[in-house]
This record gives sequence, structure tokens and C-alpha cells, in this order.
Amino acid sequence: MTTTLIDPSASPVFEGVYDVPEVARYLKAAINGEQAYPVSSAKLIRWIRRGVAAPDLAGVHGQDLLIAFEDVVSMRVIAALRAVGIKWSEIDRTEQWLRKETGAARPFATESLWAGQGQLFVDWRQRLLSASRHGQLALGLLEEYLIPVSGLVFSETTHMATSWEPLDHVLLKPTVQFGAPCIKGTRIPTRTIAGMIDAGDPAEWVAGVYKLSLAEVKAARDWESALRAA
Repeated sequence: MTTTLIDPSASPVFEGVYDVPEVARYLKAAINGEQAYPVSSAKLIRWIRRGVAAPDLAGVHGQDLLIAFEDVVSMRVIAALRAVGIKWSEIDRTEQWLRKETGAARPFATESLWAGQGQLFVDWRQRLLSASRHGQLALGLLEEYLIPVSGLVFSETTHMATSWEPLDHVLLKPTVQFGAPCIKGTRIPTRTIAGMIDAGDPAEWVAGVYKLSLAEVKAARDWESALRAA
């Protein structure tokens, strides 16, 4: 069996590598205010086939697929947009326009997007533009009605998404623990905290051992429970 690997050394920012079922669970478990959107491994593979992830993955067998953090971000953005009713035609037009204007292979991992009135908008050079309408200037009055894709932090220098907070206090950052979900601001994997709670350790004791708040301990447990249910 041949496995397609992502070489982290090619881009030092992105060190996390994920399989498709793992990404599907992350997208299902994410909260951050968006409406629920049903995501499955089969659906993500279909997205990869249509070019959502790196082009060289389009023909790789589903069981062999491993994807980089920037592709996880792209799928997270698309899932959030689909959850609020954005059509694929709008998503495709937006990706094509942004790719042309930015030169980025995965513009959904480089640009902050908002949804509204069935369109996708981007803050482009201090102007609000409709990216799904080929950069058409949008009315400033629209801003208060737009829905942001939340939980992503972008680098000011590379413009790439550097982390994703799928739940308050829980962070995926490819340069921390190889992209595994951790307590925000630490290198402590959520599975470590949840595992101790599941083994019978009191939340207060776990919080004291790791110098965490009870809210952080609860977030780790809730996140891991959501992953198991996904």
C-alpha cells in the first residue's frame, strides 16, 4: 500500500498531518457559533476530488489520504459556509477569484471570509469586496449583517492560517504537538486531560496538576467527548 505524505519541511509553518476520518471528527465536533453541518469522511473525500485540498491528492485512494493543516483549514471554512447555506457555485467562484488575486493555492487558508446575502465577502485592501462576484465593491452597510468564519488566526506576514480554535480553550496549531488539539496557550493535549478525568481523577486535582482553570479542563473533556460522538 502506498501512502501519500505531506513533507512538513517544505513549509515550516504547517507541521500537522491528519487523516480524513480525523478531520471529519474535528469538523463535526467544532462549535464556535456556526450552524451544524453534516460532515463525513466520504463527503470530505468528494471535496478533495473536486480540488479543495492539494491537487496531488485528488487521485489518491481514500484510505491513503493524509492532508496538511492548510487543507484542514480550507475544509473547515467550506463546512462553515455550507452550514449557513452558501452554494457550491459561490464557493467555487470565490476560490477561483482569490487564487487569481492572491496567487495562493489554498486561498481559504489565507483570507478571512464573511457570508451574507448568499455571497462571500473579503476585506480586500481595506475595502469590503464580494469575492464571489469577482471583486465587486460591497456596501459598507452590509458589514453588520455578515457572518464570519470564526476560530481562525492568520499570520500577519504569510497571511496563512496559523491556528484554529474549534471550541473555547481548545486549539489546533500545527507547530504545537504536531497539530493535535491542545489546551489553548499550552502544549497539553486535550486527550491527556480527558483521559485523566475518564480514569477517575477529580477535575479540580487535574486542574491543579497542570495549572489549568476548571473551564479549561471542562473544555478538554467536552471536546474529546464530542470527538468520540462524532
